[in-house]
Amino acid sequence: MKPELKVIIYEEKRVLKELLNLLDMQHNYILSKDIMQMDKVSCMIDDLSKELADLELRRIRIIGQTENFSKIIESCQDDHLITSYKDIKSILHMINIQKDKNEILIKQGLFFNKKMMNLIMPSKKMATYNAYGKVER
Repeated sequence: MKPELKVIIYEEKRVLKELLNLLDMQHNYILSKDIMQMDKVSCMIDDLSKELADLELRRIRIIGQTENFSKIIESCQDDHLITSYKDIKSILHMINIQKDKNEILIKQGLFFNKKMMNLIMPSKKMATYNAYGKVER
């Protein structure tokens, strides 16, 4: 196993943990409706995503595109590397769950705001009856 690959894997694990922490912070800001902090966190998430993409490109350059990364990890004899790979997989799963929760909360808030805006400022069109006796707007 190449030492550069080990360094990249440990760096990816560190970046993914930071990303998960940022997503947790974003979740808290969504719940507290702190828009300014949510914007700052989203910029930090973008920066970490770029850093993660750079690490992925470096890893692909080292092992090549034809190699299967999970098979390489399973074939190595380094226990720390195998546990780090398993940790990365679990962190990725938690990141997906947290990202989905944040998206749902944001969509729910947008839906609520849209309904409230429609309630406050209703449509100015005249309501008429259609051929089925239902009110058209």
